[in-house]
Amino acid sequence: MVNPLFYQRIVPLDSAAHRSLRLAPIARPYRFAGDANLIPALAEEFSAAAGVMPVAFLPGADKPAAVFVVGFKPNQNLLVTAEGLWAGSYVPAYLRRYPFIMGDVPGGQPILCVDGAFAGLGDTGEPLFLETGAPAPVVTQALTLAENYRLGAQRTDEFCMTLQRLKLFRSVTLEAKPPDAQSVVVHGLMVVDEEALNALPEPDLAELQRQKFLRPIYAHLISLGALPKLSERLQAAD
Repeated sequence: MVNPLFYQRIVPLDSAAHRSLRLAPIARPYRFAGDANLIPALAEEFSAAAGVMPVAFLPGADKPAAVFVVGFKPNQNLLVTAEGLWAGSYVPAYLRRYPFIMGDVPGGQPILCVDGAFAGLGDTGEPLFLETGAPAPVVTQALTLAENYRLGAQRTDEFCMTLQRLKLFRSVTLEAKPPDAQSVVVHGLMVVDEEALNALPEPDLAELQRQKFLRPIYAHLISLGALPKLSERLQAAD
């Protein structure tokens, strides 16, 4: 099975096996995301991130996936600095959750896992478990964030599938035009078609309203206005 983006070795956390394991801050906290020009996004984040980075959708075999556009070509993240810091005012939940993640258990409840390859794991820093074997605060907080992300991802899947069923997507090419520089484009993405949205029959519009999907739709459309800011970062990076 292919690991999720950024994760190299997912390990279920165990109070016995990992009793002495600790988590320490690393010098370049977001360097792990520095080579990704698309970051998974949750529908509930669209409004908070709209002024920072465009939200678009990737076509998929079963359903589209919501993503933040943070670069105009592979291996380019314009919001991760050379020091491995995040330059935007909003950090995607997918990045804030790392190195933790919820893992599915066949026939059971999801469990908290960690990327065993994360450089901050070792014998220094905050303990993951107390001497009693109970989760330490760092694990309790990670569990809350990872579980909230899992639920948000499920909700986002429903959002994307609904928009696809209502035929609200159109293919688009995002273009950056930095001053005094050559234009660059991102192909293969989709956005909500405003004309199709405005032409929806009343029952379909009522469904979107009932499911509270109109707010993320409009936040997504507003976020496309952040493209010039990303273009400016491209020029500064050259």
